[in-house]
Amino acid sequence: MSENLAISIPWRRIAWITIISLPLAAVGAVVWGSTRDLSRYEARLADRVHKVTGRDIKTKVPISIRIGRDPALVAEGVTLSNASWGSRPDLAQVRKITMYLDPFALLLGEVRVGRVVLEGADILVEHNEVGDANLEMLPPPDGSGPRPYDNRSLTIKSNPAFPWIGTIEVKDSVLTIVESPGRTPLVLNVAEATFKSSASGQPMQMQARISAPRAATFDLSGGIGTFDGWMRGLPGNIDVQGSLGDGHVAIKGTIGAQKGTNLQITAEGSDFSVLGPYLRLPLPSGGPYAFTAKTLTLRNGFKVEVPSLKVGSSELAGEAMFRVSRSGTPYATVDVDASKIDLAGLHALPSATSQADGQAPQSRRFFPTQAFAARWLGRSQLTINARAAEITGLSNKVQNGSIALSASEKRFTFRGAASIGGGSAGFDLVYDPAGRLGLTTLTGTASHVSFEDLSALLGLDLGLKEMVGDIDLRLRGPGRAAHDALNAASGTIEFSAGKGMWPREGLAGWPADTQRLLGGNDGAPVNCLAGSFEVKGGIANLRRLVVDTPRAVVIGGGFTSFRNESWEFILAPEARDAHGTSLASPLRLKGGMARETTGALEPGLAKLLIGAGPVPSLAGTLNQIARQPNVNNACALMAPKVDGMRPGLRAQLPTPVVEQRDRPNRKANPAANRSRSRH
Repeated sequence: MSENLAISIPWRRIAWITIISLPLAAVGAVVWGSTRDLSRYEARLADRVHKVTGRDIKTKVPISIRIGRDPALVAEGVTLSNASWGSRPDLAQVRKITMYLDPFALLLGEVRVGRVVLEGADILVEHNEVGDANLEMLPPPDGSGPRPYDNRSLTIKSNPAFPWIGTIEVKDSVLTIVESPGRTPLVLNVAEATFKSSASGQPMQMQARISAPRAATFDLSGGIGTFDGWMRGLPGNIDVQGSLGDGHVAIKGTIGAQKGTNLQITAEGSDFSVLGPYLRLPLPSGGPYAFTAKTLTLRNGFKVEVPSLKVGSSELAGEAMFRVSRSGTPYATVDVDASKIDLAGLHALPSATSQADGQAPQSRRFFPTQAFAARWLGRSQLTINARAAEITGLSNKVQNGSIALSASEKRFTFRGAASIGGGSAGFDLVYDPAGRLGLTTLTGTASHVSFEDLSALLGLDLGLKEMVGDIDLRLRGPGRAAHDALNAASGTIEFSAGKGMWPREGLAGWPADTQRLLGGNDGAPVNCLAGSFEVKGGIANLRRLVVDTPRAVVIGGGFTSFRNESWEFILAPEARDAHGTSLASPLRLKGGMARETTGALEPGLAKLLIGAGPVPSLAGTLNQIARQPNVNNACALMAPKVDGMRPGLRAQLPTPVVEQRDRPNRKANPAANRSRSRH
């Protein structure tokens, strides 16, 4: 009987009915979707978002429905309003939002969203001076609703449940994080990210691909708390791991109300510089690296510990403590202890601008422009202490290095000291904010220190190789930044050095005769040198320069401008033997930042430098001084005698031409100019 029943079913008829009904159903769904008025759904969504967050959501293009294999609601030009104190009107701007619908609910006339895709989102996360985040959203008080019956009283509503969507996908978006108004924002490009959770209060799983501009990519996955937790600034349990470039990173811990912040971060990789764009610090290139860091919320502040950091052969540890006083002043204390720093394994990165534009890097200024800036003085209290037991990678070992920085409401001090080879060096920078511009004082000393090592430690290019000598620097000038203080600095700089080599590149642009006189193709060997600068108004005038080489003794002088880093010198050589007499002609050198050195012989200066009567020999006098007992640097002893031996030298020394923009504007502020003239 069952066989007869099966044979009697009209399968052919059922197939034809199915083939005809499916297109009709699809056409009917398209017609239904095109005739639906979705404005009420849009208004309902905006009302629900306002009730939950207190923020307004708007769309530039009305929501439309897309019928297909995956029916969806599409909204374009969506914006979510920012906090009232925000730096821009919108917290988020989204180019396109696609909300995929449940097809069975759609056939029943009900709109249910199962998945949301955000494309081209521009999200800004920022903090104000108090520390509040714009992500902290609260429902509006009663009486602010759009309907009359909501106007009962100005009391805070309880948080209504947000209609959670199980899967949220983000593509081709940008996340900007601003921690404070004065800091550079962190910009993250979100290539793709997926967030899944069964409810807004349930654990949320993330899988994301994130990168900063011109930086290695983060690939992270794991649990990142809850959606509601992020909205309240207390995400919950965090357990994510993944890769950063070719390295590995893991973050695990809790950000909650009871335990506060307790996170542990571990990372390892081949190049330490990949972390720089994310920490917004100019970290050097080197590796392999491995570190462990902890962040803790204490009763009176926030603490960051780095128990271990290894980069190549370098090892250090440190901690930082942050707190805010009752008056709202931030306090920060940083302590760093390094058992070893290997400079040979650490390399500075090239300029990011030059990499992006494909151009040659710009010429670096010799003098720093932003090494010291006190415009923020008084807004925070900062203390930094760093110690290094050993620094290797230079021609001499550096030991017992220390740096101490202290910035309070009324004073800024920056001190450093170290033992370098058989000598020592130190500096002391003090800024006193009293007065309209304040006063910056810089003192520095170096005793029996390699100039090449000193250049590497200070990040300057002195151009001297294999020379060991002494430096005594004393400068003072008004200004609230290094550049301003140097532009008006006054003081003295005295230097002397023993045997070494003036590099070949340092002779570029010099007259050919002078290069042949001074020495070989690899540079000019130097027996000793000494001189002193008299600094006034940002101009360093070089007086009584003496340089002794195996084939000639050179004296001279000139100036260096701190304002535009231009310089000009005249040099008068005296040959040590008859073969070099024809090459020993006075010359003039000019150069500066982003300028090539140019030199020209000026034989006419020779007669202008000497006085009446016998002309003492420079080489003979220097040899006589060198034969005296206990003389370590004959050039340093001969320098004070140059004015007497060549009385016309000072009158021929070049002086800078004051540009119009450097001239004091007496008409603009006569009172200030009169005050300067009295001082």
